[in-house]
Amino acid sequence: MSTNAAIPAQAPPPLIREWHAMTRDEQATEWQALVEWVIWIHDLYELSREERLPLCWPNHPGLVEELRALKAWRQVIYTAPENATAGHTARSWHGELRQTIAACAGFWAPSCRSGHTDAALLTDLPGEHPRAWLETGPPLMASAPAPTTAPSATAEGGLGMSASAMAAALEAGRAVVHSSSLPIYAQLDGTWWTRTPDDTWLPCTDPQHQAHLDSTAAAMRAADTQLDELRPE
Repeated sequence: MSTNAAIPAQAPPPLIREWHAMTRDEQATEWQALVEWVIWIHDLYELSREERLPLCWPNHPGLVEELRALKAWRQVIYTAPENATAGHTARSWHGELRQTIAACAGFWAPSCRSGHTDAALLTDLPGEHPRAWLETGPPLMASAPAPTTAPSATAEGGLGMSASAMAAALEAGRAVVHSSSLPIYAQLDGTWWTRTPDDTWLPCTDPQHQAHLDSTAAAMRAADTQLDELRPE
């Protein structure tokens, strides 16, 4: 029997990772690398002129993600041998840089010329927008093709949980909903579950999705508590 069995190749790491999918140390390393890169780009492309890149860019999460994407793309263009002969990719990168910088004044930081202004979060706005968005549902047009029939994951099949079973777990305290704004997610025995349109509960199997729900649940529950305290009895 041969001992030279092929070892499956590991998938290459992603160029950009979600912040919530990193450890604290990884976040610190990633942030330091981004800041150093932005300092270099800021001086190389004379972005101090008319403050083309707002000095408060770290306070604009969307702009941060734009810069992270530009950093990853530039790294591929200038370091990957297979892209060495594709000169248009560098031209495309510079075009995207100009578009990103142009968007700073009118889109990412439109009111920061005289000092940074924080954007409002959904938890700061009146109403229950996240709940309303969930209840609205996807845009299903009458002219759209008929959806393909996917196999249903039911409690009988061992993949799902019925609405009554989850309701019992919630009532017994074994499960807890993510927040009042996202009641379609609930955590049971360390696993996040999501409610489907037919009221079946399915486990969330994506580790990054689970990590995101973990990181957002505490903040949104704290916001729920603050709102409850502000409501008159």
